[in-house]
Amino acid sequence: MRKLLTAVLLCASSAFAQQEPQFTQFWNALSYFNPATGAREYDHEAFALVRDQWTNVYGNPSTQLLSYSTKLRGINSSVGGSYMHENIGFSNFHKAKATYAYHLKLGRQTSLSFGLAAGFQYMKNTTVFFSEPLVDSTFWAPSTRLTADFGVAFRWRKLDLGLSVTQLPQSKYANGYRDALHLFAFAGYDIQFSANSRYKPGLIVRPQVFLKTDFNFYSLDFNLLFKYNDLYAGVTLRSNDCVGLMAGWDIKGKFRVSYAYEMSFSKLNNGVFGSTHEIGLGFMFKKRVKSSPNIKSPEGF
Repeated sequence: MRKLLTAVLLCASSAFAQQEPQFTQFWNALSYFNPATGAREYDHEAFALVRDQWTNVYGNPSTQLLSYSTKLRGINSSVGGSYMHENIGFSNFHKAKATYAYHLKLGRQTSLSFGLAAGFQYMKNTTVFFSEPLVDSTFWAPSTRLTADFGVAFRWRKLDLGLSVTQLPQSKYANGYRDALHLFAFAGYDIQFSANSRYKPGLIVRPQVFLKTDFNFYSLDFNLLFKYNDLYAGVTLRSNDCVGLMAGWDIKGKFRVSYAYEMSFSKLNNGVFGSTHEIGLGFMFKKRVKSSPNIKSPEGF
């Protein structure tokens, strides 16, 4: 019975609509949510995120994400791809996408980017919570469907803005689930307080917001990040959900190691859900080119 109640709790909020994953360190997964942001700052960038949510809940959401983007300087573009795997209750998801972005230069410190992503998602429900199927056999049937995203991103000096729509086909699966159309928006601004040198900008403070909605429910993340040279730390607040802390280290400006911790204050929690942990790894490589202004994007932060 406990397993059955847990399964109902995990799946009821989605109402058989497949949701996009949630990440505290969304700037390390930005090209997954908005294909226009791929390789804006670096020639090559790769990120991995592992999230274990609500650790006290049996069948809790567990998500893994891999993404890669590379710049095509000759045509002001970038290409890449991502792979996401997620388990929630008795549902198992795999999603793979290829991305393309075009970066239009509007000035020395201004750019406008457009991005497209396309791929497929595989979904299967399992009987892990039950000794035998309790519903129609089609509920357990695996399905593979197409998915597609579109995004735009704007950068002006130290300001970053983005808007994207994901799961455009709103595909329906054999088991009755449907991909929910999602809207994402982000905004961030770098405030520089000191500079040791051109390549060591000293203390940078970045307030930023990240909106996610399926037009029925929404979540709004408020982040405040502090970076001093290669180290950063910050705090996040998610509307009606949780508060979190995060820290990271950009090793020699090429490798990133980061961690985030969340504790839910939702009325549904009451100490039952437990905490959430998220680990991030990244690789960023930038070729030496003609000198340009030091502009940082969320993935560059």
